[in-house]
Amino acid sequence: MAMEGGSPVLPCAELSPKVHAIVEAAWQEAGQQAQSQLDPRHQADLKADRELGAEYAAMVEKEEKVSTNQAYIDRLQRIGGEIARIANSNQVSVSWGDPRLNPFAYEFKVLEGKEVNAFSLPGGYLYFYEGLMAYAESDDELAGVVAHEISHSSFRHLATLSKEQSKFDTMSIPMILAALILKGDAGMGVLVLRDLVGLSSKSGWSVKAELAADYGAFQYMRMSPYNPVGMLTFMERLAKDQRALEAIDWGIYRTHPPSRDRADRLTKYLKEAKIPILRSEVSSSFRAQVRPAEPGFEIVFGGRRIHLFGGAQANARAVEALKRLNTFFDAVPDLYEVQAGPDGVVLGRRKALFVVTQEDAEALGLMQEDATEEAVRSIKRSLYMLAYRIWDIR
Repeated sequence: MAMEGGSPVLPCAELSPKVHAIVEAAWQEAGQQAQSQLDPRHQADLKADRELGAEYAAMVEKEEKVSTNQAYIDRLQRIGGEIARIANSNQVSVSWGDPRLNPFAYEFKVLEGKEVNAFSLPGGYLYFYEGLMAYAESDDELAGVVAHEISHSSFRHLATLSKEQSKFDTMSIPMILAALILKGDAGMGVLVLRDLVGLSSKSGWSVKAELAADYGAFQYMRMSPYNPVGMLTFMERLAKDQRALEAIDWGIYRTHPPSRDRADRLTKYLKEAKIPILRSEVSSSFRAQVRPAEPGFEIVFGGRRIHLFGGAQANARAVEALKRLNTFFDAVPDLYEVQAGPDGVVLGRRKALFVVTQEDAEALGLMQEDATEEAVRSIKRSLYMLAYRIWDIR
């Protein structure tokens, strides 16, 4: 989202011109008040960030093509605008970085490319590749990435790093920015990223910055309309897919991978805030779904069939079973908690998930008892894959 004159350019399709003008004026005044409350030294710090960011943003846009995918652009502007307004008006706990409230005129741009990658430059210049936009399975997951990148800018991580000169070679700071800009799959990009990994591991700055951005993002997400669980599912999916899908270019995530510590900390934040970890609400990878399948409707999880429902009421029965299954999967139960009960009942934690009817058995070409056992085996396979996705990085 571009912000002009300190005021955000809001999505206004639902507002009348008069109301939109009032909202714009309110944001303009709020932005002016926020800036006027900053002392001269603070204003100078933010100006320096903005100038440095603008310099490197120009480099980015010479090296990379800005996407023309309007759906991606609109989605990023909408979500980015919401998180930026929160970051610019709410001071949060900062574990590493500049703890002051640092408002910026955030700009969000989508870059062409299949890389699952995003990065922030000083002063609020944020970039997201088309590959990441496609990879995010919900607005909640994308909002988590946006909030993370905003935190890097808002906490002035590069400025903080530059102050730790005794711990870090200041000549490496341009390398860090270059590593964000250059592609990591050829020539100088490989050398830059290699050196960056070595330098960051020695100083520990990257770990501190990532953990601080995670916690900052979590705080911003709690103030937003988005579900912070999306941060966790995005990280869990990345951890597994980075190992399983070598064909994907993971961009900077190769050098800043999801870690056990980061996932554990996010889980801890969610539990302390009493936020239910309902993965099915924020990620289709963790959600069972109903789809038509001859001669009825089937429930699938992770692309694999759990059960085929037959008969005149197949769709209604599948939809009802879906609610129970997603609740069951969200609890991440043990395999032994799935059992076959009498008369085709499939049990999860001693509660009925659904009933395998004679019509289901006929649709599957099986005896009812065999169809029930097959449903139980399918749920156990799905639970195994679910646990693998969740606990693979733990």
